[in-house]
Amino acid sequence: MNDWRHAEVLNEIRSRRTNEWIEAANDSFGEQHPMDRYLCECSDGSCTSTVNLTRAEYEAVRSDGAQFAITVDHESPEFDGIRHEFPRYTIVAKLPGDPARTAIETDPRRLAPA
Repeated sequence: MNDWRHAEVLNEIRSRRTNEWIEAANDSFGEQHPMDRYLCECSDGSCTSTVNLTRAEYEAVRSDGAQFAITVDHESPEFDGIRHEFPRYTIVAKLPGDPARTAIETDPRRLAPA
């Protein structure tokens, strides 16, 4: 994978890790919200957008290590295939090859002890 492409996939992975921390922090404080605010997991390292997701929506995204939740219209055709579009957010999956492999190999839920 070209260096710039790899860097963009790593941007998505960093956002996903932060979002896992956000979910865990909300749980540890016992916060029960209808929706939580997560970082957009697009490949743009300078993106500061957020995505409001219910817990069920967030878990649906996390059910596949190649999937990411992004702000509407933040997909990158170089890496992303759109799985689902909703009014508040889009679920994308990394395209087959290095982007998908890197996303799956670094999935925090895959790496977590069972």
